[in-house]
Amino acid sequence: MKTEKLLKVMKFFSWFAFIGLMIKSGGILVTYLLSIENAAISKSLYDGINLFEYRNYSFTQYSFIISYKILLFATEAYIAFLVIKLLRKLNIKQPFNMDVQKLMQQISKGIFYLWILAIVHNTHMQLIGKKYDFQMDLFSSDFVFLSLIIFIFAQIVKRGIEIQSENDLTI
Repeated sequence: MKTEKLLKVMKFFSWFAFIGLMIKSGGILVTYLLSIENAAISKSLYDGINLFEYRNYSFTQYSFIISYKILLFATEAYIAFLVIKLLRKLNIKQPFNMDVQKLMQQISKGIFYLWILAIVHNTHMQLIGKKYDFQMDLFSSDFVFLSLIIFIFAQIVKRGIEIQSENDLTI
């Protein structure tokens, strides 16, 4: 019974994270659109992000950086949504099923893509930031290890499904 309650709490937090990340993505998009007309807005984009120097340097580069940020938070929201789906599909009485395994692989791939996006974002920010001595707001890029762990768990679940199928055939 404790496990089911814990999964319900995790589902609530997953929804909370999903909604929060979608709001963050939308907030950055809205403030970007406002900053097209008013450059001063780029000093304090959503959540205090300051990209004024980048905007003054090149509006194109500024737009790329904003695009990266929106994609990063939208990808995180997508991963949170996949976790919600995983928790919905998870059956405690029979946890090894193909839906769970596929969702775990999708989460692993999503985190891997998030890592690639973070590397591209950080590299772009550093190339311009160091060259012109701009303030750099880098994104954490520790996702590859997490992606690998989830992929390994997905393979364990896949093996559990195979063993479960073999046991069902022998009965």
